[in-house]
Amino acid sequence: MLATREQFIKQKTAQKNALHAIKRKVVRTPLAEKLHEDGIFRLEENIKAIENEIERLIDQDPTYKQMIGLLMSIPGIGFTLASHLLIVFKSSPEPFNARKMAAFIGICPYQHRSGSSVNRPVSSRHYGPPGLRRLLYLAAMSVRMHNPYFRQYFARKVLDGKPKKMVINNISNKLLRIVCAVARTRTPFIPGYRSVHPRLLEYKRVLTMS
Repeated sequence: MLATREQFIKQKTAQKNALHAIKRKVVRTPLAEKLHEDGIFRLEENIKAIENEIERLIDQDPTYKQMIGLLMSIPGIGFTLASHLLIVFKSSPEPFNARKMAAFIGICPYQHRSGSSVNRPVSSRHYGPPGLRRLLYLAAMSVRMHNPYFRQYFARKVLDGKPKKMVINNISNKLLRIVCAVARTRTPFIPGYRSVHPRLLEYKRVLTMS
């Protein structure tokens, strides 16, 4: 269902681009414009029908429904992205390993270590499912604009001289680590949460006992 939705999204984008191009021509063609508008309307109805069916299927399974709710507690993660992530979790042998997930999706940064490319900046390979990668990129762009922590992180890294695309990719990786942590622990996202190393907790416990 998600693959079909992606196909309809691409067709809708193509129809919109074609309609925009036709409207810019010197000679207007009302019939062609109407046919494109009708096609866009039908595609929108199909996309909505698919989304309703995906929601119905997820609601039928309590485990899926709970996981979708947990993932959507994370800033920037909407229903469609959560649904794509759910499929990856169910099909991957190590679904909650953030590094392997990043490599599978194609957002894992790789450093060039050989030949004349050794001085090239770190970049990702863009392997894996493009639909999931695109949705994760859009989520990163959203939190970069609307989440205070990620907005400050983006500004700080850009001031340090990091390329903007690389910083956005870093935010995608940070979101993916949060996704894996939430899915692994089955607990919703906690704003402002800071992880503590177990050794530090043990050290504090010993100090308290003494």
